[in-house]
Amino acid sequence: ELHGEHSGENMAETVWDTLTKYGIQNKLMAFNMDNATNNDTLIKALEVKCTNQGISFSASDSRLQCMPHTVHLA
Repeated sequence: ELHGEHSGENMAETVWDTLTKYGIQNKLMAFNMDNATNNDTLIKALEVKCTNQGISFSASDSRLQCMPHTVHLA
């Protein structure tokens, strides 16, 4: 459950806490999300957290943009 603002930093903390709770932080492949700027911050913050833990994760290679959102904007 997300408490507080839907900022990228806050969402990253919640996602990271959940990943580490279940011991799956080293099994990340990709995230499917819309183009909101808070998601930019989220994915970059996760990249930093992974790097700090010696986990290979690239924000730019691991973010899948939501196709319906992209088509809707077109």
